[in-house]
Order: sequence, then C-alpha cells, then structure tokens
Amino acid sequence: MPSIPARLIVVGDVFKFRDGTLHFTPTVPFAVADHLRLKVGDNLELRRPDGSIIKTTLLGIDVFSPSHWTVGLSLGKPLGKSAVPVGTEIWKVG
Repeated sequence: MPSIPARLIVVGDVFKFRDGTLHFTPTVPFAVADHLRLKVGDNLELRRPDGSIIKTTLLGIDVFSPSHWTVGLSLGKPLGKSAVPVGTEIWKVG
C-alpha cells in the first residue's frame, strides 16, 4: 500500500556541519516520526518557496539530549545550504 505524502516540517533555519550535512529547525515530534515510521533512506521532497521541488533521501535522524520529544532531520551532499531556503517544506513521500 503506497504511503500518503506527509509534511514533516517547514524549515525555519538551516545549519551546515563541517562534514557537509544539513540540519534544520524546527524538529519533528516523536509522535509524528513514529506514526510515519520515519527512517534513514526515506524518500523526501523539498518543496521550496519558489515552487520548485528537489527529491532527496533522509540521510540521518538526529537525537538530542534533552530530546524535548522531538528528532531532527539531516540531509547530505550534493545539497548545500542555499538549496534549502527558509520556508521550504520537507515532505516524506512514498
């Protein structure tokens, strides 16, 4: 059964780590991540404010301490920080 696309977050800020990975705020509530069975390798769409769409895969799930009952999303190369402007919607797609 194909999954229904689900919006994970609307990007409020983007952070690029030294290893080139991108990390975002806000984070995703545990309940949402669990319900969608979010996992590394999931197909994502980045729906940018200009209407363009980038297809990518989830590189990592960030777990924080304290967690505040949320997890973060991380993406990798070839995406750079400028490819994901504030306001971009990150969607899990089937």
